[in-house]
Amino acid sequence: MTKGSCLCGQVRYEISGEMGPITHCHCPSCQKAHAAAFSSVAAVQLADLRFTAGEALLKFYESSPGKKRYFCSNCGSQIYAKREDQNHYIFRMGTIDGDPGTRPAQHIFTRYKAPWYNIHDDIPEFHEWVVPEQQRSASTAPAYQQLCTIMKITLNLASKRAASTSLLLLEVNADEQQSLTTEITHEIKGTIRASDLIEPLGNSRFAVLLPYTDARAAVILAERIRKSVKTVAHPAAISIGAATLTPDQLNETNLRENIDLLIHMAEKACQSSNRSGGEKAIHFDR
Repeated sequence: MTKGSCLCGQVRYEISGEMGPITHCHCPSCQKAHAAAFSSVAAVQLADLRFTAGEALLKFYESSPGKKRYFCSNCGSQIYAKREDQNHYIFRMGTIDGDPGTRPAQHIFTRYKAPWYNIHDDIPEFHEWVVPEQQRSASTAPAYQQLCTIMKITLNLASKRAASTSLLLLEVNADEQQSLTTEITHEIKGTIRASDLIEPLGNSRFAVLLPYTDARAAVILAERIRKSVKTVAHPAAISIGAATLTPDQLNETNLRENIDLLIHMAEKACQSSNRSGGEKAIHFDR
């Protein structure tokens, strides 16, 4: 049994099961939330956490769509984070009392590492996050192979030109969608620029690659597309997610990592749009 508490001691908890390996996250959101160089977290299954005091004091801040960071409203101690589509808590190791029995396994988002902090251990480091194999498989599915080929060329050029690249994923929730593929494709083509690329992915999904496009422009274009497609797919829900790789995120020596990351972020944004009923386009933000 692992126990812990917040700084003021009013929030106390017990964790009955084993915790996952510890991850040190260097993303800007964790740096701001913890006022530190990085946050140390581990997965805790939902059924394994029990609050023994002060649960009513917990408040949360939704730092990105679908991700809520819970903290003690009295002293501010971060306790855990929870994503809507996850079956576990992202638990903050700093409030645990004693030895949790798990150890650090990786550093992630080291691209954003605080300039005043140096990593001194020998555990693996990742510029972004580690894309699990089950998520990576989406970008190797047949419907995505042509998209990945195009993305490889586009991201290679973007890295040389120090330009941002954005990806939109559009999902149409309509029974008759298969008969609307041509109409939807036509509406998207009528909205995007000549330099943008559209790729039908099957299963009511479309991808739109936006070379040399930053996050702000991607969101504007995504919303235009959503409204345009609504004219032919009404009253269907039009979920659309956007994601952007900035020049400092592009890794010319590992474009496969960039492709996986961009698709994964766009997928997460599309899922958030779907949960909101498709009422707006959502950009992935950490």
